[in-house]
Amino acid sequence: MKRLLKSVYVLSLLALLSLTANAAGMIKDYHAYRIKDQNIRTVVPIVDNILSKEVEVKKLEKNAYYATYGDEHYYMKFYPALHDTDVYIVTDAEYDKDNNDVTDFFKSQKYKYETLEDNEAYREYKFDFIDYARSGALEGLFTLPDGLKPLKKGMNKLNDKMSKGNEKTSAIPYSEDYNPIDLTCIDSEEFYNTDANVTVTVNEYRLKNKENKYVHAFEYIVKNNSNSDMIVEKVYSERLAALKDVTTSTFVDMDKLDVADTLGVPLAVATGGLSLGFTVANNVRLAKVVKESTRFAHSLPENYDLKANSSMRILCLKFKDDPKPLQFTVKKLGKTYTFSY
Repeated sequence: MKRLLKSVYVLSLLALLSLTANAAGMIKDYHAYRIKDQNIRTVVPIVDNILSKEVEVKKLEKNAYYATYGDEHYYMKFYPALHDTDVYIVTDAEYDKDNNDVTDFFKSQKYKYETLEDNEAYREYKFDFIDYARSGALEGLFTLPDGLKPLKKGMNKLNDKMSKGNEKTSAIPYSEDYNPIDLTCIDSEEFYNTDANVTVTVNEYRLKNKENKYVHAFEYIVKNNSNSDMIVEKVYSERLAALKDVTTSTFVDMDKLDVADTLGVPLAVATGGLSLGFTVANNVRLAKVVKESTRFAHSLPENYDLKANSSMRILCLKFKDDPKPLQFTVKKLGKTYTFSY
């Protein structure tokens, strides 16, 4: 039986290679840099200004760019790395990692930079690229279609249907979490609302398990700077990820894309997109996902009494493809204030 499976796998791989050997846009390189001591909000405007003059370059969503030069294609995306900025690049051309247009740009701006050594970040950026390329937005760069897409859609629809009217899948009630967060903080912003005299610090974290492909964890620290108590009447968002969203997406996502990257070919024919060998049982993997995500999946607070000169903490999960802000309604000294960050 093992010999038969091995033969099927080899034949499928050879067939795939024969079909794609001459395909335009076959990916030859993934690479990433980290710009030191430069926040993404200072880097991207400079990049936008420079690339806006290049007719071959197309600005994509979320700090990403796509360029076509003859038969060569380049994808580049900038990511926040707290006080630094990461740059992720994919191309189907021969690529000199040490001397190219990107490193020339770094040098022209006198940026200190290094090759990215953060494996968690590198893995996330690869998954982001592959998901985006599969959407068809990068015509010219080849990537294998998602063989599990129908399954994922079907499972999500089934999950939504089962959740309606089922108290067991309802959101966990809000309770303030005082424990430290043992995750990598990738971005932090501070906002100040003058009218309400409130400071809101928003910290974004990378999760450790596979749900990080879909969601990031967020921490909101809301500080009442005044000498008067206030009531946080409502906190609302158009779209947040619930625990059921995370577990469903993670459970049905069995693509072993890191195997394909390691071998240098799009590899999922013999297994229909499934992992070639599960190193961790699905139930164990899902338990890790639930454990990590649960503390960020509580419902948002209502009618919270925020004392004078004190802070409250809100944890939540946001979908990476469309992160929505939190909207606050607070009441102090008979007046109501609304703000959104």
